[in-house]
Amino acid sequence: MHNKTDHTPHRLESFIAGLGAFLGLSLIGIIAQKAGTMMVIAPFGATAVLLFSAPGSPFSRPINIFGGYFISTLLGIAILHYTSGDWLSIGIGLGMTIALMHFFRVVHPPAGANFLIVTQGHLSFFLIWPLFAGLILLMVVGLGLQRIMRKIRVQ
Repeated sequence: MHNKTDHTPHRLESFIAGLGAFLGLSLIGIIAQKAGTMMVIAPFGATAVLLFSAPGSPFSRPINIFGGYFISTLLGIAILHYTSGDWLSIGIGLGMTIALMHFFRVVHPPAGANFLIVTQGHLSFFLIWPLFAGLILLMVVGLGLQRIMRKIRVQ
């Protein structure tokens, strides 16, 4: 005889994870389109996976998300401003990004990709406001859905 288990909670969590990513990235896309600026970047996809599929992970904590992106963005801009942006500078900068995220206990893996986007795309401070507006929006959606999931689990 097979032991039947109820898969409903897992299915609901899966649906809500997908819904969260849809809502978060769609809202960012709408704002980006209205503002005529780049706000939808590849690392946001990885951040959404962590935030909505693994909300209990240390990498999904809001301080890690915000801190990791903050460090990677500022170091990326500094590398471009103060160096030639060659492979050695990029390597040193990414190493520094990871070391500082680790030192400040704000490791967020997608932020490493953000460093590369900043340096390889030769982006500047114009990226900071759209980037952090998008992050805040993703975190608000993520935290809201986490709160809903906790209430569902309690009932």
